[in-house]
Amino acid sequence: MKRHVIFDLDGTLLNTIEDLAAAGNHVCRANGWPTFPPAAYRRMVGGGIPNLISRMAPEGTGWEAVQAATEQFIAYYQDHLDERTVPYPGITRALAALKAAGVGLAVLSNKAHPLTVQLVESHFPGVFSWVQGALPGLPVKPDPTLLRQVLDRLGASPEDAMMVGDSGADLRVAQAAGTASCGVLWGFRDREELEGAELLLDHPLQLVEAATGTRLLEAGDVQAAAELLSGGVLVALPTETVYGLAADATQAGAVQAIYTAKGRPEGKALNVLVDGMMMVEQICEGIPPDAYTLARAFWPGPLTMILRGRGVLPPQVTAGGDTQGVRCPDHPDTLAVIRTLGRPLACPSANRSGQPSPKSADQVLAQLAGRIGAVLDGGECAVGVESTILDLTVTPYRILRQGGLSRKAIQEALGAEVEGAGP
Repeated sequence: MKRHVIFDLDGTLLNTIEDLAAAGNHVCRANGWPTFPPAAYRRMVGGGIPNLISRMAPEGTGWEAVQAATEQFIAYYQDHLDERTVPYPGITRALAALKAAGVGLAVLSNKAHPLTVQLVESHFPGVFSWVQGALPGLPVKPDPTLLRQVLDRLGASPEDAMMVGDSGADLRVAQAAGTASCGVLWGFRDREELEGAELLLDHPLQLVEAATGTRLLEAGDVQAAAELLSGGVLVALPTETVYGLAADATQAGAVQAIYTAKGRPEGKALNVLVDGMMMVEQICEGIPPDAYTLARAFWPGPLTMILRGRGVLPPQVTAGGDTQGVRCPDHPDTLAVIRTLGRPLACPSANRSGQPSPKSADQVLAQLAGRIGAVLDGGECAVGVESTILDLTVTPYRILRQGGLSRKAIQEALGAEVEGAGP
């Protein structure tokens, strides 16, 4: 896991090419030079504005003319730098996830420092711990001087940091400073220029895994979640109550990994998520008719029923006991994951033991980033409290934990009293 990530700005965080092209063509027209389509500026930018002007100027243009054109560009760009500039799709979400995971974030750009600060504050207020642009008299990337200063400001060692950018200059400055390098393919440069990167990413959300080791899956990415679970990987999944930390309940090693990731005492049994009573029948026996009544009334929903287990699941699930908690969650993505996998999921809440249960993917990352394989981002949990647990192996039935379903609702569905605390 990398504790700090330093980002290039243009072509990495922000698509600035339209505003850069507008300023560049303004200078070209003012000086009688040929103009360029915006796509051409993707290759010309890099190394700061003076280098851009040198690439724009016709061959044989004198130094004084280039200097004058540079001043023209700066004057125009300062007034128009943020008219068509936008973050790349997925960048804002990726930054929020990294920040939630406790990763320190910074920006290092070859754009002039005041302009860099202005753009970052406009599009990413409060996100970055340090923002650094080009300063007069100091070399720019790929020289490592400013990157080393940023690391000092962050209190970061090179080994704990990663430089992310879209150009060869970003890769070379990372190498010179001793940080990891990560190239991005959504920016101004192509794969060929970025071949030397230690990591090469196609989408901003991949930054989360690159820095933390935990993958952030988008809502609806059911197939990827199911494939990871099938491979024995832990995946945090959304439910209507709280996020759960899921493992394929038939794989002993994966179930054991839940205890390790959470720091959970091994004597505490794990409830499982199912897609309905047919799956319950595969893992439980002696199911009372009232269980079917409750399932019809409250599933999918925030009710966990304790039943007699068949002993077909690994002993890590039941902690050696003979009962099994089962629930059908009311979230379309998680239900789809269970159905795609075709097996129940061992799934306690996705928190460190003793810590609050998470109600969002970012809250999961805050506690478990680097300890689990992935988080499926299903948005905020609708109920926000754990399920009610009802023990159906005792008479009268007893509420073991009051959660998102009231005692009154249960009694009305059963037409009978139940024991235990709860309204």
